[in-house]
Amino acid sequence: MAQATGKVCVTGAGGYLVSWVVKQLLSNNYTVHGTVRQPENAKYAHLNQLEGASHNLQLFKADLLDYDSLCSAIAGCTGVFHDASPVPTTVVEVIEPAVKGTLNVLKVCVETKVKRVIVVSSRGAVAFNPRWLVGQIKDEACWQRLKEGTYAWLT
Repeated sequence: MAQATGKVCVTGAGGYLVSWVVKQLLSNNYTVHGTVRQPENAKYAHLNQLEGASHNLQLFKADLLDYDSLCSAIAGCTGVFHDASPVPTTVVEVIEPAVKGTLNVLKVCVETKVKRVIVVSSRGAVAFNPRWLVGQIKDEACWQRLKEGTYAWLT
C-alpha cells in the first residue's frame, strides 16, 4: 500500500458531491477525516466502501454550530474542504447558521494551523435568498456584486 500523502478534513463528507471529493482524496492516498451528523447511520455506508477507506477514512460526528465537535476532526490536518452547512427548517434560517458554521471551521483551522482551506458553496447560497432582486440573473458575477457591497441587505 502506498504511503499516505497527507491528512485532510472534509466537512459534510456524506453528501453526494462531497463523497466524490472523499473518493478522489482516498484514491490519491490522503488520510481523510470526514465529518457527518451521525457516523453510525447506514446512509454513510457508501463512504466506508470506497477504495482505501478501511485504512485512510475516519468519520467524525460533528455539528458546525458546535465549535468543540469540529476540533477533533480537524486536529492534525493540513487541509480542510469545507462543504457542510447546517440544515435549517426554513429558507430564512439559512444564512446565519451557515456563516456561524463556516466561522467555527475557520477558527479551528487557524488554531490548529491548517495550511489550506477550501470553502465550497452551492447555488443555494444565492438561489434561495428571499430578498434577491426580482429578475436579477444568478451567475458568477453575483459574488463580485456581493463583494463590492452592491447588495446592502447582507449587512
